[in-house]
Amino acid sequence: MKQANALALKGRGVEEWFDVHFFRPVGIQVARALYPTRVTPDQVTLMCLVVGLVAGHLMVYRSVALNAFGVVLFIISDIFDSADGQLARLRQSSTRFGRILDGVSDASRFLNLYLHLMVRLMLEGGGPWTIGLVCAAGISHALQSSTADFIRHAYLEAGEGEGSELDLPEDEPVAPNGGFWKRVAMRSYQDYVARQAKMFGSSITLLRRIRRMGASEEFREAYRELQRPMVSWCPMIAQNIRFLLLAITVVPRWPAGFMWLTIGPLNLIMVALIFQHERNARALLRPIATPVTAGVA
Repeated sequence: MKQANALALKGRGVEEWFDVHFFRPVGIQVARALYPTRVTPDQVTLMCLVVGLVAGHLMVYRSVALNAFGVVLFIISDIFDSADGQLARLRQSSTRFGRILDGVSDASRFLNLYLHLMVRLMLEGGGPWTIGLVCAAGISHALQSSTADFIRHAYLEAGEGEGSELDLPEDEPVAPNGGFWKRVAMRSYQDYVARQAKMFGSSITLLRRIRRMGASEEFREAYRELQRPMVSWCPMIAQNIRFLLLAITVVPRWPAGFMWLTIGPLNLIMVALIFQHERNARALLRPIATPVTAGVA
């Protein structure tokens, strides 16, 4: 068993404040309680999913109390989301499929949320535009989460040299093996990796060069200097911000506001992050001897 009090962090350079000070500490307590049991990390992931699905369902009602309880359940669901990985690390049983299942669980929780909010808006008199609004917000959310995930793991791989779980398209098997649901999960993950590669073409080229040729500490320092500001902005489009958005929009009975904030300000941040991250990657693709200065997002 690993040191039970040591938090399983992805990396101090990429962790959000709430993860370090709340979700990880509470998650490790749950993991320690489950360690002597027969509960597996994948089962904890399913617990996370079930609680998250209930939380999303509660958002369909026009009750402040039920909506607020839904936000609380989302937070509890995220505690389980932290605990599954920490339990796997305590048992030294972390698997690639477990990480993929975790990602599928996250996507399913929020897809469920958007579907319930769409039903609520329709019941409140929303016309055909409601479907377009919810679909646009859901797609935006998926792209924003993918952006934050890529920037963070690319930073760990290229800047820190450790802790990254980033996969490139060539890392994925052409034909996933296993049972039906495992193949579905693997295929979904393949699409996710391919989408990231399209969004971050220059960054992917840079990472491939690092994997092929290695990277000096001088190069990693230059990478950290350029891309650290991008990492610091990731919490604005990542998962934890969604709980705050639910609290300030859906709970006060403004569910459409959750959509508009996702489509508007958060998309602007995402586009700026992708543009600057790619610009920095192109600068880093030049010989390391060439002076490189950090841009401003």
